[in-house]
Amino acid sequence: MSNVFDCGVIGLGVAGAFACYKLAKDFKNIKVIGIDLGRPPMKRRRQIEGWLGCLPNSDGKLYQTDINKVAELTGLRKAKSANTQLKHILEQISDYKIIKSKSPNASILKKISKLNYDIVLNDYIQMYPKEIHSLSKIMAESIELNKNITFDFDSEVTRVVKQKNTFIISTEDKEYHCKKLIIAVGRSGWRWVNNLYSNFGIIDNNDTARFGIRIETNASIMKDFNRSACTLYKNKDIEIGPLSWHGTVIPEDHLDMAISAFRSNENRWKTDKVSFSLIGNRPFPSSGFEQTDRIAKLTFILSNDRIIKERVSYLLNGKSKISIIPEYDWLKEAVTDLSGVIPDILTKAHFHVPTIAPTSSKIILGDNLETEIEGMFVIGESTGVSGILSAMLMGNIVADSVGK
Repeated sequence: MSNVFDCGVIGLGVAGAFACYKLAKDFKNIKVIGIDLGRPPMKRRRQIEGWLGCLPNSDGKLYQTDINKVAELTGLRKAKSANTQLKHILEQISDYKIIKSKSPNASILKKISKLNYDIVLNDYIQMYPKEIHSLSKIMAESIELNKNITFDFDSEVTRVVKQKNTFIISTEDKEYHCKKLIIAVGRSGWRWVNNLYSNFGIIDNNDTARFGIRIETNASIMKDFNRSACTLYKNKDIEIGPLSWHGTVIPEDHLDMAISAFRSNENRWKTDKVSFSLIGNRPFPSSGFEQTDRIAKLTFILSNDRIIKERVSYLLNGKSKISIIPEYDWLKEAVTDLSGVIPDILTKAHFHVPTIAPTSSKIILGDNLETEIEGMFVIGESTGVSGILSAMLMGNIVADSVGK
């Protein structure tokens, strides 16, 4: 049958595209169907859907700390091996070097330590739009040359079921039968994949919502941070960063809402600002995903269908639009505490909302990225692990898991 495949890949963003690339290159005998709601390579596309997903519209930074995030799922050996493979791919485009994140000045480090924050320096590789375009072309041409992958773009998956040893993937007008399945719907599919997990009964934990604000201020008041791309953590409850320098806060569209994002890798985005997310892991027993979605939508309604930008001081004096949403009350203490490190944020900084981590409920994964459903694998942000580099690495790893 023409609709029977060895493997189906739902979602062809960063993770899905890299999985397809490696399956085409290293496992030519495996017949694959790749499905995506968005547009194919080299076509005009929506912001975070289609081939390579959010990468073309992202800031293009591949944070090296993502290697450790992936290693927590797969083990360090697999994560490092996938990163070595990735380097070989990127070498076809440019002679990339890792940009070492500077350490903040000693005076700030003392304040950070005194207030019980942990600090992580985020080394990174910087990709620019021209290089991302070249990467897309190289990957697409290699896949086309090997002819073992069929694509179905501009196609919405309406249903996924498993009958005996076969996954049946239904779209608006087609049905595909696959022995194995890779879920890679990423950031734009965070709601869709949560429904999938629920339907298959594999949700392990839905007790946390991750949301907050994105703070933006003049780089001059952050000079003691020495342009460091660092992240601060406190008690595993609060994440501040990474610090993003000399760019612009932009909206990232998610169907019926937008959330704040950041770009700096083109001249048109250059500013004298620095911005960073302040995200809290907030407890909502058995309803973390639902509360994340509700709070983000409600905030977007308050903003009249755009991202809110207000002074940080409005949070403290109750004048903010989001002051009527009690779930944001924790921010008062969080920004006051942070002002012990950056005093001027209370008087000279602005914040943007909605700012959320658009991830689904947590599931259990094996070190080969397979779920509790035999033959179903999950990669990218659908695992709950964020980051462009993380998605690239997981795409490489899952191809080995499926192909061998």
